[in-house]
Amino acid sequence: MHKEYKRIVDHSDKAILFIHGIVGTPNHFNSFVPLVPENMSVHNMLLDGHGKGVRDFSQTSMKKWKGQVSLAVEELAKNHKEIFIVGHSMGCLLAIEQAVSNPKITKLFLLAVPIELFLKPKMFINALKVYLGKIDADNEQLLAAKECYGIADDKNLLHYLGWTPRYLELFSQIRKVRKMIDLVKIPTAAYQSGKDEMVSRSAGKRLEINPNILVVELKNSGHYYYEKHDFAFLKNEFIKFIS
Repeated sequence: MHKEYKRIVDHSDKAILFIHGIVGTPNHFNSFVPLVPENMSVHNMLLDGHGKGVRDFSQTSMKKWKGQVSLAVEELAKNHKEIFIVGHSMGCLLAIEQAVSNPKITKLFLLAVPIELFLKPKMFINALKVYLGKIDADNEQLLAAKECYGIADDKNLLHYLGWTPRYLELFSQIRKVRKMIDLVKIPTAAYQSGKDEMVSRSAGKRLEINPNILVVELKNSGHYYYEKHDFAFLKNEFIKFIS
C-alpha cells in the first residue's frame, strides 16, 4: 500500500518532511521514518497521482506536486520553528526549490539528486522487467525498484503515453533547479550513488561547487537499491542529520 504518514507533535520545534521521486512512493523512506525521535513531527507525503493507476498519474502535473509540497511546508511552518526536508530523486528538486524560498527550512538530506542525467541501458532493462513482473527473488536491485514503484500495474502500453508530459515537466524542473544550486544557503547533505542507473556522476561535482552542500558517494548503490554497508552508513548519517 502506498499511503502518506503524518505525525504532528504538539509543542515540537522541529518537523521533517519526506518527498519521494517521480512514480515513487512514501515507502522509499520506510527505513528512515522509524529513526525520527518521537518528539519530532513527521510528514512522509504521497504526491498527487501516485499510489494509484497509470491513467491517474497521466492526469496529475508538476504544478500539482509543487503546490502540494508548498502547502505541506506552509502547514508545518505554522507550528514549528525548523523544517528539515528529506528528498529522493525528483523529491530533491522540489526540496531545493522550497529551501531557496522558505527560511524555515534549515536542513536538507538529499538522495540521488538528478540535476545531471545519464540514462544507462540497465535502467530500461530493469523498468521492463518490473513492468513484466520478471523479478528474480535474489535480484536485490530489481526488488528495490519494484518496492519504490508507486503506480499500479497496467498491461496496456497505450495508457503510458499520457506520461510523456510528466517527464517533460521533470526535465524542465531539472533545468530550473540546476540554476538554483548556488542559492542553497543551508546545511545540505547529498548522497549520490556510484552505480546509479539514471543520475550522472557529474551531478555530484556540480553540487559540491556550493560549500554548503556536502556530497557523499555511495559507491556500491543504485538509484533505488542501497548495498547493505552503504545503507548502514546512510542510516547512521540520517541519525546524525536529525540529532
